[in-house]
Amino acid sequence: MSKKIAYGGILLALNTILLLLINVIPINTLFIMGVASLIISIVIMEWGPKSGVIFYIGTVILSFIVMTNKVQWVAYILTFGIYGLVKYFIEQDRHIYTEYILKLIFANIMICILYLILKSFIQIPINIILVLAFEVVFLIYDRVYTSFIIYYNEKLKKLIKNI
Repeated sequence: MSKKIAYGGILLALNTILLLLINVIPINTLFIMGVASLIISIVIMEWGPKSGVIFYIGTVILSFIVMTNKVQWVAYILTFGIYGLVKYFIEQDRHIYTEYILKLIFANIMICILYLILKSFIQIPINIILVLAFEVVFLIYDRVYTSFIIYYNEKLKKLIKNI
């Protein structure tokens, strides 16, 4: 039990450090958020979705404290931060096309909520090309996320267990 808490604490600290980097490195914000979101998948793979929810709540609280730009915080918690949990629940014994449709529905709902929240703060031009580009980029992100999960299970997990 103490090993689980220690490992989870290290992962939460790593996640927080990545989100803290957003304040220091103002470029590549979306990339850093994407990398930070991969950590929740480790928690879910190691200890299940209940621990993933607790980890997500911890991430929300700590990221609120360390992220100075609250617009970026809202973007992280509504999209990247929760995606590992959503991906886990969507990919439960469903056909691959159903999974992609559900993932795109989730992504579009979250981006619409994000748009509605942020439109009073910043001007965001919306057109069909931007929406289609978002969906393509989201599918690439999902594929990278899946590749990370496979890499973790095949290589990193064994390496970490030996430490």
